[in-house]
Amino acid sequence: MPGPADEGEDMLSVFRRLFEGGGEGERPAKPGSSGDRIRTATCVILLEAATADEAFSVEERGKIVGVLKKRFSMTDAEAEELIASSVAERKDATDLWHFTNVINQGLSNEEKYEIMELVWEVIYSDGTLDQFENYVARKLLNMLNIDHSRFIELKLRAKSRSGAE
Repeated sequence: MPGPADEGEDMLSVFRRLFEGGGEGERPAKPGSSGDRIRTATCVILLEAATADEAFSVEERGKIVGVLKKRFSMTDAEAEELIASSVAERKDATDLWHFTNVINQGLSNEEKYEIMELVWEVIYSDGTLDQFENYVARKLLNMLNIDHSRFIELKLRAKSRSGAE
């Protein structure tokens, strides 16, 4: 039968594991590298922009697949898999902060501008800018700490390329 000292050591070990991120109730660490988290965060943000107007058009989905393939050197199947897993991650999240934080921590300002330009390209891929899409873009402006004048420049460039009115 263990004595009090043994119980104390066991309890100390339990506390140590809890404070170091271990323990019985621990959720397993999310798989993947920093690059995986950035890919997922980028995809979630693009999906958020695409679905802000309650519609996910064929054009928007095609644009996201194309963007993911080009930016992350993916196949169609890999891009579709990332979209599916990102939809699930977004459903589990309470807001976008976690995803924008991954981007803020992992990317340079220039890379964040590239992501914001992709957001605008997705928004304009169906030829329209809905008020809810505009709201999401403005929210991302603040969450990604992007310069407002650059934000407008990226918006106008994406709008021009899309041919939207």
